[in-house]
Amino acid sequence: MAGIAIGLPGAALAQGSQEAAGDTVALPPVDVRAAAPANALQHPAPVSRLPGSVQDTPQTINTISREVLEQQNVTTLEQALRNVPGITASIGEGNGGVNGDQFRIRGFAAQNDIYVDGLRDFGAYTRDAFTYEEVSVLKGPSGFALGNGTVGGAIAVGTRLPHLGNSYGFTATGGMGPFARGTIDLNQQIGETTALRLNLMGQSSELVDRDGVDSRRWGIAPSIAFGLGTDTTLSLHYQHYEYDNATDSGIPVIAPPGGTIARPMTEFGLPRSTWYGLDSDRDEVTADILTARLSHKVNDWLTLANDTRLSFIDRDYVTSIVSCAAATCVTPFFQRRGGVVTASGAGNPYHQESWGIQNVATATARFTTGPLRHELLAGFDIMYEDFERTGYNLLGTRPAIPVFGGQGDISLDRGAASYKRNGNNTTYAGFINERLWLIPELSVIGGVRVSHFDVDYDAVTYATGIRTGASPSKTVVDPRASLVWEPTPSQTYYATYSVSHTPPGLLFSTQPATAANFNSNFDPERNELYELGAKVGFLENRIGVYGSLYRILKSNSLAPSETDPTALVQTSDKQRNQGVEIGVTGQITPAWTLNANYTAMDSETTSSTNAANIGRRVQFVPEQAAALWSTYEFNRASPWNLTIGGGVTWRDKVYLNAGNTAEAPANLVFDAMISHRINDNLRVQVNGYNLGDALNYDGLWANRIVPSPGRTVLFTLAAEF
Repeated sequence: MAGIAIGLPGAALAQGSQEAAGDTVALPPVDVRAAAPANALQHPAPVSRLPGSVQDTPQTINTISREVLEQQNVTTLEQALRNVPGITASIGEGNGGVNGDQFRIRGFAAQNDIYVDGLRDFGAYTRDAFTYEEVSVLKGPSGFALGNGTVGGAIAVGTRLPHLGNSYGFTATGGMGPFARGTIDLNQQIGETTALRLNLMGQSSELVDRDGVDSRRWGIAPSIAFGLGTDTTLSLHYQHYEYDNATDSGIPVIAPPGGTIARPMTEFGLPRSTWYGLDSDRDEVTADILTARLSHKVNDWLTLANDTRLSFIDRDYVTSIVSCAAATCVTPFFQRRGGVVTASGAGNPYHQESWGIQNVATATARFTTGPLRHELLAGFDIMYEDFERTGYNLLGTRPAIPVFGGQGDISLDRGAASYKRNGNNTTYAGFINERLWLIPELSVIGGVRVSHFDVDYDAVTYATGIRTGASPSKTVVDPRASLVWEPTPSQTYYATYSVSHTPPGLLFSTQPATAANFNSNFDPERNELYELGAKVGFLENRIGVYGSLYRILKSNSLAPSETDPTALVQTSDKQRNQGVEIGVTGQITPAWTLNANYTAMDSETTSSTNAANIGRRVQFVPEQAAALWSTYEFNRASPWNLTIGGGVTWRDKVYLNAGNTAEAPANLVFDAMISHRINDNLRVQVNGYNLGDALNYDGLWANRIVPSPGRTVLFTLAAEF
């Protein structure tokens, strides 16, 4: 894992004039921020449609705090999510599919289930963490709160917004790769209730032991907030983000002669540094995102909110998706005679322009009727997304690449357009959720979301003139029911049932390949969650312990095609994933923090059109996974202060296909950090990643896999005022 520090909040400086008039003193405004509790169960729920705290929410939620993000020098969303067991990352499927951030939660695709400040983060691209305040993962179907998709859960990011008081943070990081990154985080109060904030980031880097994989990116995110500390607040946040990355579609997964189980070629002696890309294989993205959030407290029992996001994503993409044929690659490779890999046209260039807009209006009412206490939340969610993707041929022929790499400096120019795909989808949804306290310790929760989806899709292949289209329209109902017992404020025990749907055609904008296999008779993909759980605070709530037993039932699943692993198809398969998850978060002592999570999962395909897949494990689902991060502060507030931290992430082996004939070995990563505060304003930090230099794997797909970087050490200087 390669990482870098992000801007620190720094010490708040009171801003304002102090004037004396007789015995009257006008005090300056103060910074009303409070540090987030180390016990993440005490944090607010990550989306406003889930009122209350993480502890109050009857669902497993993993939260990675700002403090942990800084200690680990996290730079991307993927790096942040390595703290959450049960999440795996996938590779892009090629010209017709998704490329960029692709995650699976408990084995189920969450490619379109990333939310920032409670609103959908449109588009498929690789996200940078330079504006992140914290990252949370909602485990299990969450359609009642977030809408379409969310069949395995959802990823919820909270961004840095303006606050009262002033703070100025700067970081610079460099190290192996080579790696260079700088960030700025400035907050300025400009009135009694108004503040501005500016986040900047620039990075140039390469990965250790992944030859040719480089990244250049920068971003700027100004924001302003009005009415801070009052009953009516308005925040406006804009982010411009660009990157130019080398694409890495991984290495082939092959079975040795006479073998039945395929594994990455690196397991048979291929150096993990081997990269099969060309110089022209690039992923170039420009993202412009504007978010407005308005909240008004009408009175003591009613609060209204309205949130809006407008996003524009422009993307140019080309990659080399290689395969290893038996005669020209597998046999000579195992005979140590070399051989060549070949690239398919699925990695040919495309240019996609997409935009989306979402508006969510909610009303939250807290009131009593006789002896009963109520918390009622209701609202509307309207969303529109539009995309246009143009595919191109390459001038010249992709060369056969030596198995051990070393293809030299090869660049192919873009040729004539080969196809065009465009479409849009519109969502109208209404939701209502009621929590009713029967007695102070016992409450029931019931909610439902009704969503209507209209999708229009059109595609034309220029060489043949063949035009295809689809216009699916569906209405789905996502219910939720929970029973919650809270004998004390620090104890929560619950039972939950919820449902989420993904209607056919909903992923056309991020994954046009699904249109090639579209069948209007398919029912929506459906997930049902049954969960029993507990969340308990100890040591005056400094530390929280949580655990859950769950079962997820999935029907009409999406899966890589058995005949064409570069494409994703809709099937009528039924899958089940059940298991246990336990975790600890918070401070054992004021100087010792601990965040640890473990999950064990028992997955199975219970029904399939391919009889050979029945009874097999669900692809990309490990049987066990764990993540731990802990730090200890020595001599706090003294010149000899030192903070030492470290952690481990572990994932059991996973199968890469439904037939369980291809697998990715287990991952085991050790990371560490050491930090020293020079004075009130300066801090130095050293981070080491994959200290054991283990051969691990980040991105997974049915026939390809991406090796992780080797041992990496980075140095950071952070200033805060």
